[in-house]
Amino acid sequence: MIPESPPDTPMPDALEKQLADVRPRFEEPAAQEPAAQEPAGRISQMQAQAAQALRPLTNTVWSKLDRKATAIAEFTLRQYRTKSSTWVVLGIGLLFVTMVLMFYAEAMATGFESYDNDGDSEDWDGDGYPTGQERRYGTSPWNADDHPDPATVPPDPASAWIDEDPIDFDGDFRNSNQGFDDDGDCTGEGWSDPNSPDLPSRKDSNGDGHPCNVYYRMNASTGMVYAIIGDPNVDEDPNESVFLKEALHRSFLLGFGKVGFTFLLGIFLPLFLATGLVRDEMERGTMHYLLGKPIARAEVLTYRLLGYVTLTWPYVTGLVVISAIVSGLLAPSDGFFRWQDLTIWLGVLVASWMVLLAYGSIFCVCGLVSPKYGVFIAIGLGVWEFLMAMLSLVDPTFPLTYLSISHWGIEIINCAALLAYPDLIWMIQVSEFYGFGADIALQVFWSPPSAVKGSALGSLVVSLFVLTLYTVFALFIGQAMFKRRELD
Repeated sequence: MIPESPPDTPMPDALEKQLADVRPRFEEPAAQEPAAQEPAGRISQMQAQAAQALRPLTNTVWSKLDRKATAIAEFTLRQYRTKSSTWVVLGIGLLFVTMVLMFYAEAMATGFESYDNDGDSEDWDGDGYPTGQERRYGTSPWNADDHPDPATVPPDPASAWIDEDPIDFDGDFRNSNQGFDDDGDCTGEGWSDPNSPDLPSRKDSNGDGHPCNVYYRMNASTGMVYAIIGDPNVDEDPNESVFLKEALHRSFLLGFGKVGFTFLLGIFLPLFLATGLVRDEMERGTMHYLLGKPIARAEVLTYRLLGYVTLTWPYVTGLVVISAIVSGLLAPSDGFFRWQDLTIWLGVLVASWMVLLAYGSIFCVCGLVSPKYGVFIAIGLGVWEFLMAMLSLVDPTFPLTYLSISHWGIEIINCAALLAYPDLIWMIQVSEFYGFGADIALQVFWSPPSAVKGSALGSLVVSLFVLTLYTVFALFIGQAMFKRRELD
C-alpha cells in the first residue's frame, strides 16, 4: 500500500501554481500574541480584554472546516475554468435553452384561430343576417325573406357570433356557481321573444338551483374541480384562441421544466462535470498533494462536490431566470409580465438544484467504483433515469418510478404547478368537455402530486427529503470506498 504522504516526485508546475493560493487555508492559523495593554486608558484595556476573550472563537472546528471547504472548492473551480470541456458543456446547455425559447416565442406569436362551435355565425338563407342574430329577433334563419328590418337592425358581421359566449370563470374555487350566458340564448335576455322555441325550456338542467350557469363539482377537501356541468347554451361557444394559448403556455412551462431542466440538464451536467471529480485526480496522481495536507479523504470528496455545486447551481439559476423572464414577457397576460408563473419557475429551480446534487453525488461515486468504466456506469444510470422519467410522465404512480431521482424532481414541479395554478384540473376538464384536445398535453406534462395524496405542500416536503437521502447515501458509500482505496 502506498502511503498517503506526498511522494518524492516533483509537483507539476501547473498544480503547484493552483495550490499556491489555497495552501494557506489548509494550515492551522498561527497563534497570536496577547494584545499588549497600553497605558493610554481604561478603553484600550477593555478592548484588549475583549479581544483576548473572543480569540478562541476564531479557531474553532467550524472555522477550520470553513477554511478547508473554501480552499478545495476554490481549487475545484479553478480546475473547471482551465478545462475547455467545461465551457463546451455549459455552452451546449445555454444553446439548448435558447433554441427552446425561440420555438416558444414563435408559438406564442402565431396563436390559434377560433371557430364557431354552435354554428350561429352561419347565414344559411343568404339574407346577410347570421343565424344567431335572426334567432334573437325572432326571424327564420331558413327564409331569405324573413329577417329584421335593415333600417333599424343592421346585419352583424359573422365574426360577432364567433366566441360570443366565452368561458367565464372568476377564479374562486370555493364557489361552484360559475359561467355566464353572454349571448342570452339560455336566459332570453336581449331577445325580442323571451318565450322563443329556440330557448331551452329547462334552464337549470344541472340542478344546482341556479338557472343558466355552469356548475363545478369540486373535491370537498382539496377544492379541485373534477367535473363541469353546464346548463343549456351556457358557454357553448368558448374562445379557443384564448384557452388554447393558455394551455400551450402551461404545457410549455411544465414540459420544459421537467424534460429540459430536471432531466436533460439534470443528467447532462453532472455526467460530464461530476464523474471525474475524484477519479481524474487519482489517475493523474495529483490526489497525493491534496491528501498530504491535514484533511481527511471524506472531506476531500465532500468539498470537491461543493466546488461542483458552486459551478452548476448558479449556472442553472441563470438559465431558469432567463427562461422565466422570456416566458413571462411573451405569455398571455393582462399585464406586461406574468407574475404567477414565478411559482412554477421556483419549483423548477429547486428541482434542478436537488437533481443536480443527487446525480452529481452518484456519478462521482461511479468514478470511484470503477475509474476505468465509471463513465459507462453513469451512462447506464442515465438510461435508467430516462426510462423512469418517461414512465413518470405516463404513469406517475407506477411503483418502480419511486426508485428514480427523476421521479422526485418531476414531483416537485407538479407540486409547484398546482400551487401556482389550482385550476389545472379545471383546464383539463374544460378541454375534455369542449373537445379542445389541449387536455392531452396538460395530462402528459402534469399530474396531481402522488407522494401525499391531496397535499401539494406535503408532497413537496417528501420529495425534497427523498432527494436529500439519495445524496447522503451516495456520499456515505463514496466516502467508505475512498477511505479504502489505494492510490497509485
